[in-house]
Amino acid sequence: MNGFSLLIWAALTQMPSVQVTTLAGDQYQGPMESFQAESVILKSDAKTVSIPIGDLLLIRSLAAPSSPVNGTSIEIRLIDNSRLRVKSIVASGSTATVNHMQLGELKLSTSIVSSVRLAPADSNVDSQWTQLIERTIKKDLVAVRKGDVLDHLDGVIGSLSETTLQFQLDGDDIPIKRERVFGLIFSKRESTAKKAIAQLELVTGDLLAVKQIGWNGTIWKLKTVSGLDLDVTAEMFQSLDYSLGKFTYLSDIEPRSVKHVPFFDIQSSFAVNEYRRDRNFDGGPISLNKKIYPKGLAIHSQTLLKYRLGGEYRRFQAIMGIGDEVPNGDVDVVFKGDNKPLFKTSVKAITAGDNGTVQRTLPLPLDLDVTGVVEFEIFVDFGSDMRDIGDRLYLANARAVK
Repeated sequence: MNGFSLLIWAALTQMPSVQVTTLAGDQYQGPMESFQAESVILKSDAKTVSIPIGDLLLIRSLAAPSSPVNGTSIEIRLIDNSRLRVKSIVASGSTATVNHMQLGELKLSTSIVSSVRLAPADSNVDSQWTQLIERTIKKDLVAVRKGDVLDHLDGVIGSLSETTLQFQLDGDDIPIKRERVFGLIFSKRESTAKKAIAQLELVTGDLLAVKQIGWNGTIWKLKTVSGLDLDVTAEMFQSLDYSLGKFTYLSDIEPRSVKHVPFFDIQSSFAVNEYRRDRNFDGGPISLNKKIYPKGLAIHSQTLLKYRLGGEYRRFQAIMGIGDEVPNGDVDVVFKGDNKPLFKTSVKAITAGDNGTVQRTLPLPLDLDVTGVVEFEIFVDFGSDMRDIGDRLYLANARAVK
């Protein structure tokens, strides 16, 4: 296809504009020209960029979000961790029929359904519902709401009509009015989530565990791990996440221990300088060299963080530097694995330039070998000035990679 033909094809198909993030942390955005089994190709800054699928982290639509979809209070979770928000559901025998606002009518085998929340989400009972669906159970559960408390019955879930749930309790078949049922939880079946290659999110918030996926220029054609064949239009598409299990952001997990020694022995000093997750010390986004990072750690000098990696990861990666919002800063940083030094360096906000000038220090990319490391340690100390002024070290996109 020559350049002129490509322009015509792009105009006719209205290639979706996307942002692509790689595992290395690079970002590109522009019209997506091709998505194949081997690579995704897009036009970014007037250049054609080809990114191998194995290097992908996330593809996100840059289209303006659509207005919220009403009438989708029912949430279905499948054993592959897919989540569907639907308008209606009925079930008879081994088949459930659901009506999705955008995907239309779907037929689901009840054997792939993990839970169904029939009532709208409610902050007063959401945590109770989460606890119920995360339990390991030997029988099906029917959750019933009584005020702000979720009670439940153990038994066998049968057919579900628009008005009635058939339920077997202690060997007796009893009908329960559907309006009384908050949700259904099926006895735990073997999870198939690990078979997913990516997770596709719709603009409605639905999540689909993807086993196979392709794009023909207008439609995403996919097969879920649970066996659903679906067509997703560019207007429905929100993101395609390839991170599944590949890495863990340190800001998403709790450190095993946190220790901070304030410069001045004042009680409030710890709260002011306590490490932050996914934000800087002023409450804004993490920024290094004028680039905003949505994920990362903000660590003040004289802070020790310890994380349990459990020997499950190969690399620790981050972009390290002093926060853009401070003019000066000088820290020493030590990384250890199982109490053995992995890397040590000094990080300064500014460095000497030519002819007595100073310049902003560029952030330092980190890529440390943590193979077999059970306990990972980060210690940020005073730098050569032995003071804590401006000692705001940021580890942008800090993550452990499998």
